[in-house]
Amino acid sequence: MRRVFLGLGSNLGDRAGHLRAAVRALCRGPHLGVAAVSPVYETEPVEVEGEQPAYLNCVAELRCGLGPLELLRYCQGVEAALGRERKGEKAPRTLDIDILLFGEELLEHPELTIPHPGVERAFNLRCLADLDPGLYIPGRGGVSGLLAEADLEGVRASGEVVEPC
Repeated sequence: MRRVFLGLGSNLGDRAGHLRAAVRALCRGPHLGVAAVSPVYETEPVEVEGEQPAYLNCVAELRCGLGPLELLRYCQGVEAALGRERKGEKAPRTLDIDILLFGEELLEHPELTIPHPGVERAFNLRCLADLDPGLYIPGRGGVSGLLAEADLEGVRASGEVVEPC
């Protein structure tokens, strides 16, 4: 079983409800176990065009017996089940699940890059540090050091809670 970190985000509809439903679906997944979920943060959309609603974001720590592409397919199924329409990479969405880290693996595949290119976004670093401040991101550095240099201005505690199973 690998230690895996997934970034979850939602900026359409019942944002907190989508995050909770995603964690419940991950708990039911084959060879998956949700060990912990970070606090939920509200963030302004980053790297998008045009106006979009704010996101709720959190990170789920899993124990995973699947391969990275199998996990990607499962996550895409969860996104689709919760109403995600693939209208483009930067479009608003009911749910987005990113595989941030998959053990110590480095992976370059046409469908998946690990660590995720957005792992160093401030909200992801904040969530990862909440779960494990000593965590190391392969090829990037320690989460605590990266977080110390991040601009956290647009990252606000939301008060929402997503419980692990």
